[in-house]
Amino acid sequence: MAKWRDGRGRRQHRRNRSPRKVERPIEIIDGADYINSMPDEILRHILFFIPIDLAMRTSVLSRRWRHVWCEMPCLAINGSILKAGEINQTLASYTAPKITSFNLRVSLKTSPPQIDSLVEFAISRNVEKLSVTNHDLSFNKTCSFPDFFYLSSSLKQLSVSLLPLCDMIPTCAVSWKSLRNLSLIHCKLGQESIDNILSGSPILESLTLYECRVLKRLDLRKSLSLRRLEIYHWHPPRAHQELLGPSGPVEIVAPHINYLRLRIFTDKDFKLVDVSSLTEAHFYIRTSILLRSTDHCFQTLALELLAKLHNVERLTLGATLLQILTLAELRGVPFPTLKVQTLIIKTEFAQSVIPGIARLLQNSPGLKKLTVYTMHDHTIMVLCQTINSPFIFLSTSLDRSWIFQYEEFPTSKEIYSMLGCNDSTSEVLALFIELVLRNAKTLETMVVWLGSSSFDDAQWFEEQLQIVGTLSQNNNVSIVLKRSNC
Repeated sequence: MAKWRDGRGRRQHRRNRSPRKVERPIEIIDGADYINSMPDEILRHILFFIPIDLAMRTSVLSRRWRHVWCEMPCLAINGSILKAGEINQTLASYTAPKITSFNLRVSLKTSPPQIDSLVEFAISRNVEKLSVTNHDLSFNKTCSFPDFFYLSSSLKQLSVSLLPLCDMIPTCAVSWKSLRNLSLIHCKLGQESIDNILSGSPILESLTLYECRVLKRLDLRKSLSLRRLEIYHWHPPRAHQELLGPSGPVEIVAPHINYLRLRIFTDKDFKLVDVSSLTEAHFYIRTSILLRSTDHCFQTLALELLAKLHNVERLTLGATLLQILTLAELRGVPFPTLKVQTLIIKTEFAQSVIPGIARLLQNSPGLKKLTVYTMHDHTIMVLCQTINSPFIFLSTSLDRSWIFQYEEFPTSKEIYSMLGCNDSTSEVLALFIELVLRNAKTLETMVVWLGSSSFDDAQWFEEQLQIVGTLSQNNNVSIVLKRSNC
């Protein structure tokens, strides 16, 4: 009790002492001065990462900040936030003689003349990077650009993405002499237009066509500097197919490119005429269901495209393509031999992809590294309307040995039901690793990414690392197991 009182007394005594003067930390005192002492170039760079209306408000902080934002080399205008008057005030106050980067995001209330005016403003300041985008799905205006847009000698990087469609139809000879990177998204692009654009972009290095319309053939033989090509197709809802038309292109001649990324639908003919310089390819087929009446067409398409990639050293394939290759393998259709050294597959350990993966490994005699991203996001294709098993989907006249060889792997439906069951997952993982080791004789490194919250059990993961370590030592292959949030 006395001790408690003594303690209380001591505490009271401390409270009664005259308060000591608390000195502010030097860091806080110097903080404001430190920011103000920064060069204008750094302050402008910082302001670029906040909305332009907030950047403008910094002009009232002090005389030092009054004109900082006005000379930012990078400018971003968001039409969904700023009103027309505010945009006009921004442009009137802006004094930088040159714009390095101009990002324009339009909205439903942005009219085509306003878009033209803003783009003209950027081009008049010799903009190097220009992006015109629209993420408002209710935006129902068809946009096109005037001639001055196609005559910019300063543009080095251009991205256009306007829904529902932007008419890229230049009425003059395009002159983008400095352009190196071009991305056209949701654009209406005819044959004459793309030829005009390509001929006017002599040093173009990268081209992305995302869900573009009308264009059928992409001939890049005269684009000697082009090294990177990305094509994304989109299948519009039936109600909009007549209005929007099909995605393109469906035929590619690109003898100079080194990098190709394809994401296409299998309901149309698609041809790679010439990609002879290709060293890296990413190949995805988009479809949700494979019917008996059309699966032969898909199979032919996949094998023909794969044959064109025979010189590729780094190859990425999606789950749907692997399923189509499984059908070809079970039918005994010959596969092309590949020169791939690094193979990346995005799939699940389902019965419907395993035979295709096995044949792919066997036909890659120089394979050094395999990376597997497991996917449990329901993107894998349905092989028939009721059951996801290639053995039931195919004719019963096939050699029954195939069924006994791969039936130990689960179907997609079974995989989803076993998520969270550690014992079953461990068994399938071990089966897959053993299958890879049997079929990839030259493999040096294997990386498996487990991409699901079902693999968050730390103790289970440590056990798998020990098992993988044993397999790695016994087979002289470096096997790495990783977890991902994908």
